[in-house]
Amino acid sequence: MDWQKQMNQAMEYIENNLSGKPDYNTAAQFMNCSEWEFRRIFSFLTQIPVSEYIRRRRLTVAVSDIQNGDKIIDIAQRYGYESQAAFSRAFRQLHGVAPSHARDKGVTLNPFPPLTFKLVLMEGIAVERDVNQRTNIIGAGEVGYAVSVDLNRETIHKTNKFFWGTKGNQVLGALALPLYGSFVSEETCRFFDEVAGKKVLEIGCGTGHSLQYIGERGASELWGIDITREQINKAEQHLKMCNLTAKLICSSMEEECGLPEDYFDFVYSVYGIGWTTDLDGTFRRIASYLKKGGVFIFSWSHPIHKCVAVEDDMLVFKKCYFDESWYTVSVGEGVLSLSDRKLSTYINALARAGFIIEQLIEESDEDIIKSKDNSFAKKASMLPVTFVIKAIKK
Repeated sequence: MDWQKQMNQAMEYIENNLSGKPDYNTAAQFMNCSEWEFRRIFSFLTQIPVSEYIRRRRLTVAVSDIQNGDKIIDIAQRYGYESQAAFSRAFRQLHGVAPSHARDKGVTLNPFPPLTFKLVLMEGIAVERDVNQRTNIIGAGEVGYAVSVDLNRETIHKTNKFFWGTKGNQVLGALALPLYGSFVSEETCRFFDEVAGKKVLEIGCGTGHSLQYIGERGASELWGIDITREQINKAEQHLKMCNLTAKLICSSMEEECGLPEDYFDFVYSVYGIGWTTDLDGTFRRIASYLKKGGVFIFSWSHPIHKCVAVEDDMLVFKKCYFDESWYTVSVGEGVLSLSDRKLSTYINALARAGFIIEQLIEESDEDIIKSKDNSFAKKASMLPVTFVIKAIKK
């Protein structure tokens, strides 16, 4: 049985009947199983009940109806709510605003995209959790199922913006310099030895801890951008406590946001670049910000790490290295969208943007590995889990 095809047919049936009342038994027939088995399979694959999925999809589709000018009471009845008040409560719970505010220009909502099933094992090891520190899914990862999605930049930005602004630090942790990743440190790479008196920009500044590290080493100007106002506020508060000042801008890295051109000596990003929906465009923008001879440094989860698991002291491929499709994955109580790009994709995009690669770091720091006695450290001793690139603008 082609379960993926039949499951996707069931999902198409549900999607086509959101404004009615999807019959679970009919959906189950696509899978040649009982309604109970269909509900069980769906919950196992998505980590949410099918009823909750339908609720979120209805509230997502309702946004278009609201923005098209339909009456709220009519929309509430269309999607199975007994009253406008009940619909409004559910809408606010998912999107964070009242239905009437969905018409406001620039409002940030939390859309839940339709699911298309494709089995992808994100990581093949169970990571031991420190009760005091959340596991970073980009750096450490967990066993899970990903759902393929189309590259819709607006939808992906809304999904990731909501996740990063509300749950990011709690779920992913707050990776910051001197660490470039779980097992790579600036103390070993020493890319910022000449940062004193320099103008520095961080892409994806988060809570401001990396800017603190750079500022305490004598940078003359600190700048940062981040996609969420929540993270910008955290960075402002943190840097103020450290007696440091920075010019912080709330913007996605793909957009024109008023940053000066030919201005910065260093641009860097710690686990931020991989979130971009336009890698070539982002690298071109970064090149425009840098002076000639300026330095661009960034780190991200190594793509081979996202494909290989450790089983009985052996490395086992669980995912195609060449698959760069976008997917959504449930993390904690949130959802985020990512793409696992090949290492050559990053290198070629840098070349097209006018950069010369000076150094590529793949090796994990042995001292850090020895200090962590867990399965993730064991994996890091056998293959790269983080890569760091230092590139120079021509």
